[in-house]
Amino acid sequence: MEEKTGKRIEAEELNQLKEENRKLREENERLRKLPLKERLYDHVHVSVKTMDRIIFGLCVLFVIVVVAGMLKG
Repeated sequence: MEEKTGKRIEAEELNQLKEENRKLREENERLRKLPLKERLYDHVHVSVKTMDRIIFGLCVLFVIVVVAGMLKG
């Protein structure tokens, strides 16, 4: 009887692992379909508004560096 209970527990654990694996596959597929910008937002835990401001600031900084390089050179 103890052997049957052990097998039943193993079967339940196996089913739970299969279900978890299925959910992870679905999540992975969902993430692959997202655009690059959305995937970046998932990895960096700040608001979208803040991320947009950071990106805008970096673009402005890049333009300033390019213009300064052209004026100096």
